[in-house]
Amino acid sequence: MHFPDGPGEARVTAQALREYFGAAGSRDGLLEAYRANFRAIHAVAQQKAVRNGHVGVTVETSDLKDWEVRGAAGVD
Repeated sequence: MHFPDGPGEARVTAQALREYFGAAGSRDGLLEAYRANFRAIHAVAQQKAVRNGHVGVTVETSDLKDWEVRGAAGVD
């Protein structure tokens, strides 16, 4: 995906897709959850990359919960 510093890898864990978005455990269920929620996942990945100073990030359940608490604006 594209980050402010250029393109880089971003991943989301299957556990995050199941726990946070309620995905079924099947491959199709995980893909469906990603597709339905990719904007939130990408927003969290971009904020995490900016915070950590690198573009290769993995979005986990805790990142999504933290993003929800702070709000989509990423206010610390």
